[in-house]
Amino acid sequence: MLRSLAQGLAQLHLHSTGSALSRVATRTLPVQELEAVIPAGYFIQARTTFVLKRKKKVELHKTTGKMRPFRARHYLYEMVEDTNVRKKDPVKVILTKPVEGLGSVGDVVEVKPHRARNHLLLPGLAVYASPENLEKYSNLIETSEIKDQPSSPFALRTAEQLSTRVISLSMNMKNPWQVEPWHVRVAFRKAGIIVPEEALTLPAKPITGPDLDLQDKEFLVKVKINDKEEANVRCRINHYSVNPRERIPWKAFHWEHVAEPIFPEEAEELDALARKNRHTRFPEQEEATM
Repeated sequence: MLRSLAQGLAQLHLHSTGSALSRVATRTLPVQELEAVIPAGYFIQARTTFVLKRKKKVELHKTTGKMRPFRARHYLYEMVEDTNVRKKDPVKVILTKPVEGLGSVGDVVEVKPHRARNHLLLPGLAVYASPENLEKYSNLIETSEIKDQPSSPFALRTAEQLSTRVISLSMNMKNPWQVEPWHVRVAFRKAGIIVPEEALTLPAKPITGPDLDLQDKEFLVKVKINDKEEANVRCRINHYSVNPRERIPWKAFHWEHVAEPIFPEEAEELDALARKNRHTRFPEQEEATM
């Protein structure tokens, strides 16, 4: 079987242009090379299909008498289609577990065949959306096993991204103030993040100033996402003055350096958040590089 397959490929002459011809040429090997690579007793299973047509038509011959032998021109083919590069239709699957960025349990989604098989079906995160499975999983949303599913496909990713940010609160250096939700909301907006005040939870203890001892110190703010998920965000105090001469020098890339906590009870959680960010520079790392 191997020899006949190789001989058939060796006799196949393709007249095509571009990458299609090069792809075919790389897949056709002489019999000697194939036998050297493939052990005895094994055979090739080709998963590729090429649609070809003859370049020259075969002439008709009489019903009686000897059949005309094929000439060299009869073995010239043109490439019609290489199914390897054909665009494959998406596959419909039913999610049996929440998949970040795709959907929640019970959602019917369309994905590429490769992703469906390797990332959803094999890990057990989804099943094919066949008529039988559609009926079987029709009441999946109402079961008690999925009460803790994310509020949206991107809720977990949003919480993860927020937890790596450092929000700088610019507070007045002269006038008295106390940190309120609207201060934090404005600081988030300056960082390009729109958060409503009702979604922000500040520490129970008040933070008042101006107090230069709080400069570059951190505290935790909890952000509610879709009234369900919650993300802890590091917020940092920065005293600001209208007079340029009185301003504290700006520390470049301050978000990459760790800071002292305002409240000691938040130190452990703030350190965990800092370690989530791969760009954070810790004092021991800076000493090692010096």
